[in-house]
Formats: sequence, C-alpha cells, structure tokens
Amino acid sequence: MFYHAALYASLVVFTIGLLYKISAWFRFDIGYGAGNATATHRLRSALKGVFSAVFSKDLPTLIKVLLLDVLLQRRVLQQDFLRWLMHMLIFAGFMLLLLMHALDTIITESLFADYYSTLNPFMFLRDLFGVMVIAGIGIALYRRFILKVPRLKTGTIDHYAIAIVSVIILSGIFLEAIKITSYTRYQSMVEAYAGISDEEELAALESYWVYAYGLAAPERTGPFAEDVLEQGQELNESCISCHSRPQWAFSGYAVSRALKPAAVVLDRAGLSELLWYLHILACFLGLAYLPFSKMFHIIATPINLVVSRVTNPQRSTWVRPRRSSTPWWKFALYFGRRIC
Repeated sequence: MFYHAALYASLVVFTIGLLYKISAWFRFDIGYGAGNATATHRLRSALKGVFSAVFSKDLPTLIKVLLLDVLLQRRVLQQDFLRWLMHMLIFAGFMLLLLMHALDTIITESLFADYYSTLNPFMFLRDLFGVMVIAGIGIALYRRFILKVPRLKTGTIDHYAIAIVSVIILSGIFLEAIKITSYTRYQSMVEAYAGISDEEELAALESYWVYAYGLAAPERTGPFAEDVLEQGQELNESCISCHSRPQWAFSGYAVSRALKPAAVVLDRAGLSELLWYLHILACFLGLAYLPFSKMFHIIATPINLVVSRVTNPQRSTWVRPRRSSTPWWKFALYFGRRIC
C-alpha cells in the first residue's frame, strides 16, 4: 500500500513538473522573430519538427548525436576530462541501476530467464553501478569545493540534488549490508524454501551460512567443525540456484563486515525495514524533484543537443535569426534551450 501510494504521488508531481516545463514554451513570448506566434502555431511547429527530424534524411545525424553527444557526451569530453568522467559515472551508473535494478521485474527478468537479484553477475553489477555513482558524486564535490572551478555556482538546489542521489545510493548499500547479516531474513527463507525440519540439518545449514554468507546468527558464531560445514554445504546445494556468495556484492559486503558486531541488535530493531522505507522514499522524492532541479538536464540536454545538431550540424549555439518569419526548426531549437 505504502509503495504504490508513494509511487503514484511521485509520478503525479513529476508529470505536473514536466508539463509545466514544456508549457513554458507555449505560455511565454519566445522572441527571436516569433513573438506574434500563437500557442497553437508553436505546438504545430514542434510536432512538425519532431516528425520531420525522425522521418527525413537527418535521421543518421540524429542517431549520431544520440550516440556521441548524448550517451558518450563527446562535447563534454572535449572541454574537460574530469567533468566528463563525473557525468559519465553518475549518468551511466544511475541509469543502469534504474534499468537493471529498479525496473528489474520489467527489464532484467525479461532479458534473463534465470535472474535473481541475489545471483551473480547481477549482485556484482548492482554494486559496481552504485559505486560508480558515488565516485561521480565525489568528483562533483571535489570540483565544487576543492578545485573551485570558475563560473561553477553551487546553490541550494544543487545541494538538494546531490543529497537525494547520495541518500538513494548509500541507503541501498546499507540495506544490502543489513540483508546479508539479517537472521530474520534468513529464517524466513529457510521456512519458505528449504523444506528442512531436522534440527541437526538446520543447525548445519545455519553454520554454513554464518561461515560462507556472512550471516549473523545469535547462537552460532564459529569456528565450526569441518563435518558440520560439509553437511551445511551439501544442504546449501538447493540454495545456490538463487543465492550467490555475498562477497560479490563488494560494497554491501564490506559494510556488513563493519556492522557485524551489532548486526543481531540492528536486525531485532527492524533496521532493514527502516532502511527500505528510506531507500524507497529517497527514490520517489528524487523522481518528484527531477523536473524542478538541475537533474532535469538529463532530459533537457539530449533534446537540446539533438535539435541543435539536426537543425544546424555546423553550429551548436543559438544564433538570432535575421528573418522575421520563424520556421519550425527554430521553434524546436528554442524549446530545447528553454527546458534546460
């Protein structure tokens, strides 16, 4: 109930913000020789521009721009390598987390029939993408507060964006760490899937999970006898089809080792559930905040680049048109600039 309510609320706010950004082009006088154009004409010009770019000889140029300037951010690389690295780490890491983790039931499960979030390589890739975002944020903070790059202004809106992204990634890592050590979660899995009732076998399986999977069991801390671990490993054969060793989730596993002395207490306190709520709320807050922050350039910049390069491949900056009449592509170009 909470998940769906928060999701729909964030989608509503996101849609309202997106429509507000787009409507600015239709509501305000855009100038540049088009001040007398009606909203209907602007809308018609924008739609014509989209279809003309897609269904025309400019399509190869459009694809080239999408690949080089949007996905690979060639123009940023030509200007500043550190800035390009920051953008690529944050953009690529976050988008891959969105597609392969947040939308795993829609995308990842469709692509991989044997997908489980607790299997490799998915565990490793999820942590890799998260660390990429953290590294990108680190570079962003370094550029702003250590290098103090000229003309790079840091306002409250930037702080909010960085804080939201940081909370999303860090809460996800800590949630993963708590799940690795959680005895409550382990018991639920055993009851649901193991099909074991013998006390000796249950003890052997639990001992093996403490030894190999980083489980924090209140009554078993080791060291364990070799025959117990061998028996537990045999019983674990039914588990390895959906559970890889958590060491592959390197960031979450590292945090779980640091938290292990207090893991039992944290598990009993319900920290896993609290972190889940925090993670979900941060994700949906980021979605709702997206149209109102500088993070919106993730959407606006590709539109601006595509329109600029398709309409004038030799020029990527706006030039005031000399003619009084304004063709469709200049409306489209202004639209791309406006929403940035």
